[in-house]
Amino acid sequence: MTTDPILRASAAALALPAEDVLRRYVDAVRGLLNHGGFERTGNAADARRFRVDHVTERLEALGHPEVRHTVHVAGSKGKGSVSAITEAILRAAGAHTLLLTSPDMHQARERIAIDGAPIDYAMFATLANRLLADPSLAGWSYFEAMTLLGWLAGAEAQCDWQVVEVGLGGRLDTTNAMPSKDVAVITPIDLEHTEILGDTIAKIAAEKAGIIIGPCDLVTSPMRDSALEVIHARAVEMGATHHHVPDECALNVTQQGLEGQTLDLRTPVRLYRGLKYPLLGAHQRENAATAIRAAELAMQAIGEELPEAAVRAGIEGVRWPGRFEVLKHKPLVVIDGLHTPLAAKRFREAVHELALPRPRVLVAGLLAGKDAQAIAHELVGAGNPVAEEVIVAPPSSPRAADVEMTRRAFSDAGAMVQQCASVAEALEIATAQVGERGTVLVAGSIYTVAEAREVLLGIVGDRAFGLR
Repeated sequence: MTTDPILRASAAALALPAEDVLRRYVDAVRGLLNHGGFERTGNAADARRFRVDHVTERLEALGHPEVRHTVHVAGSKGKGSVSAITEAILRAAGAHTLLLTSPDMHQARERIAIDGAPIDYAMFATLANRLLADPSLAGWSYFEAMTLLGWLAGAEAQCDWQVVEVGLGGRLDTTNAMPSKDVAVITPIDLEHTEILGDTIAKIAAEKAGIIIGPCDLVTSPMRDSALEVIHARAVEMGATHHHVPDECALNVTQQGLEGQTLDLRTPVRLYRGLKYPLLGAHQRENAATAIRAAELAMQAIGEELPEAAVRAGIEGVRWPGRFEVLKHKPLVVIDGLHTPLAAKRFREAVHELALPRPRVLVAGLLAGKDAQAIAHELVGAGNPVAEEVIVAPPSSPRAADVEMTRRAFSDAGAMVQQCASVAEALEIATAQVGERGTVLVAGSIYTVAEAREVLLGIVGDRAFGLR
């Protein structure tokens, strides 16, 4: 269970800022949300207008707030986790870090972390209002504006390292406006956003590989050969040194349970024995190996060796809410944000690897545009389903998938399915069905797992201020 004091707090304990500061924050977020774009609309036409030239021009005019030592992370599955782990390790090694991720779980300011903590309400409002007053940003999307805000925050804080997660794709993503990077990382590739990135693994891999823009170290996670071949060819073309984790590292799990797992990992730098790691599942072990290798190479890029103590402290202290996270124990409640068939498969494997207690009920909520049939098949139709019953509910988002279509997808995969009007209602029914000894699984969009966290942990997020 997460120990993050901000994310676990109730409304009273959250110690929200003074009313005027909070009002400025709410107004600033609302102004940024009004910029729209693909993240807000889910409209593929908005994504097809992606470009980076205007971002590059604005960054130059602002004195390049994006320039610092950089690890840039793309992929279909695990890129957020790898980003969070890499940042935690670099910070433990003494780096003054900026971490840019998306989407946020509860509050917009979570996307921008300085030395492991979201920027405060006042700084967010000040920087956002500066951007909202800039006429040259009038046509920018929400994601573009938020990314620029993050780089400005890093410049204000004088961060010397940044770990930046790609939003969508890579080649034309806003984050690729950075002129160079020390390390590029690409995590597993799956079919996603096919109407934007292409309808084959090779085409999608080519878009992700677009973050390799010149000589740097490239780290790749275990992935399909069809993706790896495309990525390697791009690395050769751009003069990047390719480090494939399965070729360079050996990983073994020595202990695992609901509180975490213990790993032995050999890299070209050293053998790490008995690494304590709070994130669960085989996929998170792969993410850990990828992040450690990326951090090793990041330190080598500046002529230093990554201390073993930094790896141990960083990996043990990393927190990444909503990714196979245990929220409660009676009944057991496990949540996981997933949006691709590969992510669903990894979730199913983790459920069975940990032998989560039965009976199990799955609460599922997806966004429109996701491959509901394939996701449902991986969760309940591929043999040994994750749960005996499924309750589908729409996440609180204008991009929520039609709940009847989601219901049909799970029914067609062979599940017994109920339909609810909200995630909160679905959680109440699921909890009653499994009793104290069973397991409630919550899977689907980040909006779905965020609602589960807010309901069960009493979290006050932006949704409480009408900002979703």
